[in-house]
Amino acid sequence: MGKAKQQHRKKKFNYSKDRKRIWQKLKKTPTITCDEIRSAYDKKKSLKQNMIDMGLAMDPNQTIKIPKSKERFSEVQSLSEAIAAMNSDALSKKEEKLFVRDKLEAEANAPQERMVRLSEPEARFCIHMMEQHGEDYKAMARDPKNYYQETPKQIRRKINIFKSIPEQYGLYLSSKKSKDSTMDARYCAVVILVT
Repeated sequence: MGKAKQQHRKKKFNYSKDRKRIWQKLKKTPTITCDEIRSAYDKKKSLKQNMIDMGLAMDPNQTIKIPKSKERFSEVQSLSEAIAAMNSDALSKKEEKLFVRDKLEAEANAPQERMVRLSEPEARFCIHMMEQHGEDYKAMARDPKNYYQETPKQIRRKINIFKSIPEQYGLYLSSKKSKDSTMDARYCAVVILVT
């Protein structure tokens, strides 16, 4: 005879968890990591009111409404006019802390550096291939050190990435210029690893 469909286990109390502390921790307001928002945040106001005062959107779906297809066909007003109308409504409200929005916009528009770096084995692989074969990518694909059987295109892409990283490629070039007859590609890889 088979088992019953559901077997109910007796629930046991977990003595290792403090339910009151967990509830208090969940109820507590989260820490704000953004410096601009943290400095302008008023604990006496709600989250929604703070966001309105700072000129930020609590819910982007409510801020910029997407018109339904029926509304799109019936209305003559363009999307830019609708956005302008919403912006004028937002400006008419009392907004005290617009400097937060401006700082966040400036921070978002600031150009960021490309933080791409190849791992140590990949850098060593690129150095070995350039030392042994120069620019012959087909020969690189047939090299015994090509453990992952990369195609010539994949190797070319990886070497171009290596060349676009000034920290790693610059060290390789400087070590290659000061290269003695005893120095080889392994030394260049060690120089890149140390820095």
